Amino acid sequence: MFRTMASSIFDMRLSGGHPALELVNTLDSRRGRWGPDFLRSFDDVLAFVERLQLIDARGLASLRERAAVDSGKAEDALARLIELREAIYSLFLAEDTDTPYPHRALSTVAEIARVGRARQTLLKSNQNFVWALPFDDLSDIFHLFAIAATDLLTNRSGRRRVRECKGDNCGWLFLDRSKGGRRRWCSEASCGVHSRVKRFRAHGDDR
Repeated sequence: MFRTMASSIFDMRLSGGHPALELVNTLDSRRGRWGPDFLRSFDDVLAFVERLQLIDARGLASLRERAAVDSGKAEDALARLIELREAIYSLFLAEDTDTPYPHRALSTVAEIARVGRARQTLLKSNQNFVWALPFDDLSDIFHLFAIAATDLLTNRSGRRRVRECKGDNCGWLFLDRSKGGRRRWCSEASCGVHSRVKRFRAHGDDR
């Protein structure tokens, strides 16, 4: 039984609770089957960050224009983002399995974040100041998610560990913000229901 009827970046469920984990979950399944991958083009990437409200309209327009001018660079940026996605997945899967963070994945994420942080500028936002990327280069897309991932890492003591959904044909990652800290599924409405149905049918076969 499949976990989701989503077919694209536009209707995939946002269940991770953090931008870095939502990026990981753009691959529809990692357990039982692989994919489909919702990041099939740079346009998908822009639609994704727009859904997450990570970039304002000016930044999106700037990146869209640059992607249209240099399709080869847009393809490279997409490939780099997917490479980063898999490194982030390896990192936070380690929390679920209570194993050390893999060195190679940690180095990949940290280096991309380091370069991204060097590109940030201090901007005034309402009554506050924030560090922000200029979004005048396609590379800022993967810098954005690497910085988000390292922010999640450095806040490890202030949150519960990242969990992996145990549903068939899933493997999505999520932050467990449930009251009791016992959340098992990316979504009760999808993997939770499917798991209970499967268990009920298995018990019926044993009778």
